[in-house]
Amino acid sequence: MGPAILLTGANGLVGFKVLLNALEQGYTVRAAIRSMSKSDVPDITDQKAYHEATKGSYLCHSSGLASSLPSAGPPQTGIYEPNKLVIASSFFANIPFPPNGGKITAESRLPDIPGPFDSMVPAYSAGKIAALNAAERFVKENSPTFDDVNVFPGFVFGTDDRALQVEDIMVSTNRILLGVITGQVAPGAGYVYDAVKLFLHALDVIAPKNIGATVPHQFNEAWDIVKERFPKAAKNGTFTQGKQETIPIGWDAHQTELDFGFKVKIWSDMVVDVAGLYLELPGKF
Repeated sequence: MGPAILLTGANGLVGFKVLLNALEQGYTVRAAIRSMSKSDVPDITDQKAYHEATKGSYLCHSSGLASSLPSAGPPQTGIYEPNKLVIASSFFANIPFPPNGGKITAESRLPDIPGPFDSMVPAYSAGKIAALNAAERFVKENSPTFDDVNVFPGFVFGTDDRALQVEDIMVSTNRILLGVITGQVAPGAGYVYDAVKLFLHALDVIAPKNIGATVPHQFNEAWDIVKERFPKAAKNGTFTQGKQETIPIGWDAHQTELDFGFKVKIWSDMVVDVAGLYLELPGKF
């Protein structure tokens, strides 16, 4: 039996792919979900909800806690307490809104922003900023036994392994990208495979504490990419030109590429993945 993970958010676009990739890499995985209608599980708001799931070496991953299998002869706490907290944050936790044009990295931090807010995006951004700051304050003030790692994806796009028909794609952030190539007026971007890869890399003992997974892009460039890569579908009207404004964000993921030795995917990779999935599935409108 391989190293164990208790995975939260396993029914989401990223979480489900983390689940599949973790199993492929030999991890033993338990999944925690929020909806009682999806499984007969304890109420996760109960303080003891995770006690049974974390017995032995089962520990949380993704937006929860994560750990590799303890080495031989660890202290007793190494058996049942996590040694790494991997938090799925967001690039919204690093950027001021509206963006000021400055360089943004995984080390960028902002002070809490008090409300009230006049629209959804500033409120969402303030929530992500507050969550990141609260987590880091907790670690600083309590010196817990586990290490904390923050992963900062943008809006995540890419092949959705859960999708059986087109409507299934529309419940994830892929619907934003699809709006640009299906005639809709539909907000940096992150490649789903890069995000998953980094979540699992975060389990490494030598992983950095802050990991960025976002690349600059222009949403409306998706149409030109589709015309070039899927000319028949663009010509026969399966794909039609839409429009989506892009907020310019100076995110720099170069340090992540150096830390893990791979190049993050670019916007065209994401567009080709999602457009290809759209063409394969039934239920197109």
